[in-house]
Amino acid sequence: MAEHSDRRVRRTRDNLHRALIELMIERDYDRVTVSDIIDRADVGRSTFYAHYRDKDDLLLVSCTEFLRREITRTPTAGSPLSPLRVLFHLAAQYPQVYRPLIGPKAATTVLHAYQRGVAELIAELFEELPAPTVAFLSWGLLGVLGTVIDPVAGLPPGPAWQRFEALALHGISLGDAGPATAGDAAPPAPRSPR
Repeated sequence: MAEHSDRRVRRTRDNLHRALIELMIERDYDRVTVSDIIDRADVGRSTFYAHYRDKDDLLLVSCTEFLRREITRTPTAGSPLSPLRVLFHLAAQYPQVYRPLIGPKAATTVLHAYQRGVAELIAELFEELPAPTVAFLSWGLLGVLGTVIDPVAGLPPGPAWQRFEALALHGISLGDAGPATAGDAAPPAPRSPR
């Protein structure tokens, strides 16, 4: 019986996520209401609030869950950071979803909550990384992702990924300062998301 209940919960959450994404493709996130979402998903208001606090919570939780699934489904090769590459392709494919999360008009609470979600994911993938490094990587990742969703000067996901990867693994070079020192080790190999 619990398995049936789990499937029903997952199906409800997936329907709410899909409804939100469809609505965001049709119009700006700011113009989407909880009523719009529950009408599109064909669920009751009490069901929505049993799962999420508000539409921001739905956006954050569903995007983080979707990201975890995509990382586990996407083959990774190359650098130790390669599991994170999927974010760049998702941002390029769905800029209208990422703009309310990390764009210039993103609400501070949404931006910080999404950064925490990305930081948790990085911490899961790279358990050996200290908290300051995880914070640096998560904020840096969101910063470079911002260049992908920029409607004016959008950078393609491939070059954006290469910039993030180079900065994260080797640091920056300022004139004669050179790349990062030997003490700034590259992240360890990732673990599978839980």
